[in-house]
Amino acid sequence: MTSYGALSAHETITKTGTEGGTGVGTEGEFKAVPVWFFAFEGLMGAAYDILKSAPDAWMFLAAALVVNIVLARTVLRGRLKMAKAMLKGRRTRKIALGLIGLRIGVHVVFGAVGVEATTPAAHLALALLMSATTVWLLAFDQRVMLRALNA
Repeated sequence: MTSYGALSAHETITKTGTEGGTGVGTEGEFKAVPVWFFAFEGLMGAAYDILKSAPDAWMFLAAALVVNIVLARTVLRGRLKMAKAMLKGRRTRKIALGLIGLRIGVHVVFGAVGVEATTPAAHLALALLMSATTVWLLAFDQRVMLRALNA
């Protein structure tokens, strides 16, 4: 049984190197998507609560979506292969369903306690929870996926 140590995104990129900006290392290894890029997905995961706390924030969310698309198509173009591999994985779908379950679970727990998230502060707290959870889970998924693909 082989044991693989956890590699940070920087160590993985340094280890793999690049060849012509293809997103694949010199030995066919995948390059990691920077963790900061997952913040856009975290922001979209928190969009409901952000809009509940500040209804005019839709313009900010729309601008963030455009920036996300532009970055994905330009700066991170060479890493799209890794992103596509992640999106095709069962684990990523489980993460998406888990985040939906977390959202429903929080509301069920609040209902059982007799509390509702109606204030902007409560919605911002939930937005922060959803965003941080999304970023953490996607970074974890990427780390596991890189270990499996580069093994």
